[in-house]
Amino acid sequence: MICLQRIRYIRTFCASKAISSHYDIVIVGGGLVGSAMACAIGKNSSLSSKKILLLDSLKTVQPKVREEDWYSNRVSAIAPSSVELFENLNVWKQISVKAQPVSSLYIEDGCSESRISFKQSKPSSPVAYIVENWRIVNALHQCLRESLNINWKQETSFCELSLPENLDESVVLKLDNGEVVESSLLIAADGANSKVREISGLKYTNEDYGQSCIVGSLEISPSQNDIKNTIAWQRFMPTGPIGILPLNEMLSSLAWTTSTSEAKRLLELPNEEFVKELNGALVDHSGHNKIIDGPLNCFSNILNSIPFLASSENFVFPTILSMPNNDRAAFPLSLIHAHDYIGNRLALIGDAAHRIHPMAGLGVNLGWSDVVNLTNTLEIAVKEGGDLGSLIYLKNFDAKSQRKNVPIMTAIDLLNSLFSTNFLPSVFVRSVGVNLLDRLWPAKDLMVKYTS
Repeated sequence: MICLQRIRYIRTFCASKAISSHYDIVIVGGGLVGSAMACAIGKNSSLSSKKILLLDSLKTVQPKVREEDWYSNRVSAIAPSSVELFENLNVWKQISVKAQPVSSLYIEDGCSESRISFKQSKPSSPVAYIVENWRIVNALHQCLRESLNINWKQETSFCELSLPENLDESVVLKLDNGEVVESSLLIAADGANSKVREISGLKYTNEDYGQSCIVGSLEISPSQNDIKNTIAWQRFMPTGPIGILPLNEMLSSLAWTTSTSEAKRLLELPNEEFVKELNGALVDHSGHNKIIDGPLNCFSNILNSIPFLASSENFVFPTILSMPNNDRAAFPLSLIHAHDYIGNRLALIGDAAHRIHPMAGLGVNLGWSDVVNLTNTLEIAVKEGGDLGSLIYLKNFDAKSQRKNVPIMTAIDLLNSLFSTNFLPSVFVRSVGVNLLDRLWPAKDLMVKYTS
């Protein structure tokens, strides 16, 4: 009852408020996805006449003079499709200055001898680029400054929100600076703990994995397979995957998923002890079982004897030398998915609509895919003389984004469950499947293409 009263209050608060400004689109959230959304609208010729408000609760990230080999502990793996978006926004040149190309992805099971590698079908095409988040945001913010139709309010959010029940009304927001604004469309890019999503009443799934991801910058001794450090490495352990992403020839970024209690213990270790445990985890074979490895090796030998199957690559993980920046941190992991990404005059994008396990590094790319889909939808609405907030158009965005996101989210969730166990039958089944898939290069090419 309290919740219903709260929603009723929110929806009616604007009756006594004077509207300060009207906007065609209001975007809440100025991070990786929200800023890209604003830039995409501002750069689109069909939408350039629209009046846009971007509410950004944070200050601009100011570039600092840093050592050449200094890197932040928060990075993203930028897929080729996202590179295309940034090229269209004229920000890729700025982002790519310190973008490390990933030539391939090597994955190993910590409970068996199974392993798999992924590459682009064209050797010259990277699987992804690893870039610090702040560099991406800075480039997008520069784009915002150059957009004449975007009112970018920093250190500003909303304190009250009225969402319409039909298209006869507008979205109304009271900002924390006292202004009251209305809009034809509200785009929520305010993250996994989206305030807009909560107020909207849209149903969503929220599953706590009971895991945390430790991040930090690593100094490495490159693997014999990868002298230039262009390979992304991942080792699946029963407690979660360990990911090592290349930053330059000598530095990599860590993403170590483990139980929340174990993450807390690891964070409290001195740097030297932490590095020692990390190196141990990368070569640990204590979880192997002869009952699994014996038949699996026989199966691998049979596969190797089949002429039309590709051969499996042998690889050795890099050795971690130190954590030069002493920048370890951890964040909790969960699965969040809104059952609908839209409502009347409302669209959810990025983590506000979906949050996935970071094992594949795809999360923010799904958000940027939302940006492309929603921009295309709004362009169609304008060309047809339609209402930007109409469900007639927004349903197309919802359907297209869900068709891409749901299969990927489901697959990653299943993989996390499948690899987060040392139950022998499960280990054997997944090991056989991984070893077979590793030799089916057409299937691997399709997987790389779909997730790119």
